[in-house]
Amino acid sequence: MIEGRASRSPLGHGRRETTRVLDTAVGILVGWRRCSTDAAFQELITVAERHGVGVFAMASALVSLAGGGVSARTANSAARVAAEREWGLSYLL
Repeated sequence: MIEGRASRSPLGHGRRETTRVLDTAVGILVGWRRCSTDAAFQELITVAERHGVGVFAMASALVSLAGGGVSARTANSAARVAAEREWGLSYLL
């Protein structure tokens, strides 16, 4: 019964969007590094911790960097700078 209720309750739009950005960032790292999703996720966490920014902010900054633009959603300039330092243009070329 609880399982049925959970399957009918949709995720909020914000949560779906955050999950999508996180999954996209992991996918970008998998493509660049040719590593597992676990290794890519761990790299994302490690970089976020190293630079003192949140994982979701770092994921958003990475997606923006890979997309070649500055997203309005990437308001965290510390995450944007960290993404450029860690994964800058050398990976995009």
